Amino acid sequence: MQELIVHLNESIVLEPGEALGAEEMSLRLLCKQMNLPGHTFDNAETMQWETLKKATGNQTAIYRRGDETRLVSIVPESPNADSFGFAEGSRLTTTSRVFKIGKTDLLGWLPKDGDTLTYRDPRTNHETTYTFRKTPASDTLFQDIGVHGVMMRIFVMDYRGQ
Repeated sequence: MQELIVHLNESIVLEPGEALGAEEMSLRLLCKQMNLPGHTFDNAETMQWETLKKATGNQTAIYRRGDETRLVSIVPESPNADSFGFAEGSRLTTTSRVFKIGKTDLLGWLPKDGDTLTYRDPRTNHETTYTFRKTPASDTLFQDIGVHGVMMRIFVMDYRGQ
């Protein structure tokens, strides 16, 4: 018999093919206590985050830094596509995306240049890997939402040549 113990505010990531039926994607179990006395505003932000996730279908993505990955819950915002001349006879198309993400899913990471986010859009079933890149126009990769560290907004880009 094996025991799986998840302590409060800790999580365990199972790789594809490991127990609990995680076949196609990683699976994370999280045990988090809510409604603690004296933490009303933290609980309000947590409940807001849980409501946002549920309203958008509890979507997930894979956050990657080098060889390490995290399965993260996300709430996508509308994409912004842009296309411009890049070299003689070719164009570069970029799509900037903004996602809301739960900070606890990152297990202490903060977004940094070169990290990636792989997201499968449930409407099209198309999978895209977005890259975190600082640009001259914007040197920020994320923005905290609220004051209790529950969620943040992340900024990623997809680059395609034509």
